[in-house]
Amino acid sequence: MKSKIIKALEFIVFLLIGITLLYFAFRGIDTDEVIEQVRHANYSWVALSMLFAVLALLFRAFRWRLLIEPLNKKPSVANIFHAINVGYLANFVFPRIGEITRCGILNRTDRISVDSLFGTVVVERIFDMLMSALLMCLILLLRFKIVGDFISEQIMQPVFSNINIGWLVFVIFAFSLVFFVIGKIFGKRLIQIRAIRKLKDFFHGIGNGIKSVKNLRNVKLFILLNIMVFTMYFMQTYVMFFALESTSSLGLVDGLFILALSAIALIIPVQGGIGAYHWIISMGFTVLGLTNDEGMAYAIISHSVTAILFILLGAMSLFFVFYGNKRSDKA
Repeated sequence: MKSKIIKALEFIVFLLIGITLLYFAFRGIDTDEVIEQVRHANYSWVALSMLFAVLALLFRAFRWRLLIEPLNKKPSVANIFHAINVGYLANFVFPRIGEITRCGILNRTDRISVDSLFGTVVVERIFDMLMSALLMCLILLLRFKIVGDFISEQIMQPVFSNINIGWLVFVIFAFSLVFFVIGKIFGKRLIQIRAIRKLKDFFHGIGNGIKSVKNLRNVKLFILLNIMVFTMYFMQTYVMFFALESTSSLGLVDGLFILALSAIALIIPVQGGIGAYHWIISMGFTVLGLTNDEGMAYAIISHSVTAILFILLGAMSLFFVFYGNKRSDKA
């Protein structure tokens, strides 16, 4: 009962964060203008963008299979694809729960240990972060001014204009000192706390996940699949530009910039990126010379159709996983 209440409270908190960010995103927006742009969008380009999104999921499935092979297990790409889809669906309920959910789904279909699978998921996320970091470095090289303006105008000025730097440094130092002292005095007792043990096990899993990379049977293919996943994400982002007249003149580097902002938006723990994506992406387009309304129109279309795609694929995959298991049990 207690755990259910905690989960319900977590759901509400994450949802409130998303709604708050959505409020900030839509503040000052001309709703009628945005609706008009969304209505007159070219949805043929939107459909093509979603095709690239599906291809990205398929490449992710092949990549995950490579990481699972050293466990001496060979699940089908179809089962892995279904597991990934259900994971994305779960993220619309609780942020980040999709990682463990897809491990549970693959455990159901192929009887692979969830703990072992989670180690491979950690490796996946590490390489996703590395690719995102490389993307940011590439953008800095190509468009240093754009990134600098975005950080300065949209992040640094709004945040630090209302913060006393001296107090901020003092608070950080004080908290660091308190945590250090607590760790030294109560370290052995803290390790008995369930949440601390889980955190320790999590970092232990990261270590095991990194070690498992050594056992990859085809490193070159793994690297290629990483590149293909992000290439599909880029194509999904860039092709969507042509759906709106206001964004159709943007170039390839602009697509990389918006893709990088999308990766940042999805880090924020809210259900399905709701609010966070709209806020960050609409701000990003203003740096590219567009209005908030034009940026919001793109964000609404991109987020909405992607969310619908993930929900539909997730629901279909849930059906195949549970219906397929019933059929196999009867056989």
